Amino acid sequence: MTDAPSRTVLITGAAGQVGRILLDRPPRIGWRYVAFDLDEPEGVEGRDDVRCIVGSIADAEAVRQAMTGVTDVVHLAGVSSEDAWSRILDINVDGTRTVLEAARDAGVGRFVLASSNHAAGLWTRGEAPAGGLPDDATPRPDTFYGWSKAAAEDLLRLFCERGDMRGVAVRIGHCFPEPRSGQRLAIWLSPRDARALVDAALENDIPPFQHVWGVSANTRGWLSSEGARRIGFTPRDDSEQFADRFDEEAIRVAPDAPLGAGFATAPLGEAMG
Repeated sequence: MTDAPSRTVLITGAAGQVGRILLDRPPRIGWRYVAFDLDEPEGVEGRDDVRCIVGSIADAEAVRQAMTGVTDVVHLAGVSSEDAWSRILDINVDGTRTVLEAARDAGVGRFVLASSNHAAGLWTRGEAPAGGLPDDATPRPDTFYGWSKAAAEDLLRLFCERGDMRGVAVRIGHCFPEPRSGQRLAIWLSPRDARALVDAALENDIPPFQHVWGVSANTRGWLSSEGARRIGFTPRDDSEQFADRFDEEAIRVAPDAPLGAGFATAPLGEAMG
């Protein structure tokens, strides 16, 4: 019987919605997590497999200290919706560069980036080809926030193609325990599938750099599953189980409706409530 591979995975933004989802699982043999955020995530008290470090990705020294002994990174930290240009730039772009530089210098093997559907938020369902909108569709950001996610994708690709690190940019759809609106049924990512997607990106044979739509196997989906196939991720959940909670008008998505929904009309540079 062979020993299980040992991994120490740094999760930045571990106290956020997706970070808590990724940590909400039984301990895995040989796996340890470093939870890095401005606050300690809830629900990890007393767990031997999780080490919490309070800090900001804007603090290069704190990031480098958190990176000690780390084998892989899941980078979730950042401003999560539209905000002032200066804050978007400082946290989502400069902060991502800081984490990538520390990961490179620490010899990290895999880097999973939480990108967003808003990096491509101005694409519409009517513009998607028969196989779905490609995972690596040309960025068409809907906000400064969406632009920052597209920029972070390019930064990750740069570091991967100039070094030995392998990276996956996950264009996350709508990651919540249940869809919060009828229009988000098409791009819902269940917690179970979110964990399986990240596991696939960390464990499987993957290209040096890959875009992947972060969505479940939704009946109403119109985004490609090719990127998921390339990293060995097979989603299992379907938002259709929640469809009867919304009326027909709330579910209907016009062919010319942007992927980014309300972000596409939000004022640029203004924080969203």
